Amino acid sequence: MRHFLLIGILFISVFASCNKVDTREQENQLRAQKHTDTVFTILTKNWVFKIPTQSTALQTEVSDWKAWLEFRNDISITPVSSISAFQKKSEKLSNSSLNLFNEIPTNLNRPDIRSRITVLNTLLSNLEMYLTLDKIQEKQIIRLIPQINTAIASLVSQMEEIVVKKSIPKEIGEAEMLQALDTLRLANPTFTEN
Repeated sequence: MRHFLLIGILFISVFASCNKVDTREQENQLRAQKHTDTVFTILTKNWVFKIPTQSTALQTEVSDWKAWLEFRNDISITPVSSISAFQKKSEKLSNSSLNLFNEIPTNLNRPDIRSRITVLNTLLSNLEMYLTLDKIQEKQIIRLIPQINTAIASLVSQMEEIVVKKSIPKEIGEAEMLQALDTLRLANPTFTEN
């Protein structure tokens, strides 16, 4: 009889401790759900990417650059359903920015453009990283979105500058003077420009 009493007390104490664990888990799940809802609200409010308007000359220049057109389309669409939609979108944006290195138009395939694409790619990779953490760092994401917008504006501005410089007519004899000043050509006479 005594054994039954001890077993009964043991059973009741185990059952009571299981209930305490269950209530703690429920509280933790509720806390996590509130955090997720808060993060989703913050992301929905702050997920605003802007591509500056482009001149018609630049639009003509980039009209065959499929990666740029795809990137513009990808960044203009805002996810709306869940945090996982934001995570998938950030991954797609990161991959899309990597594709910008493919088939850059000849006139824009310069180190200053490539470096701006690299900066943009780094920022979008950081965005993807922050969104895939177990505990999403919403403050970091809020700081990162304006930096991404600045990188996009810098890239478009540099492309505009190249297009404008290209449209300026050269003076008589300027081409020969630039060729004479080209140290790479002087160092390697067999060098041909692409």
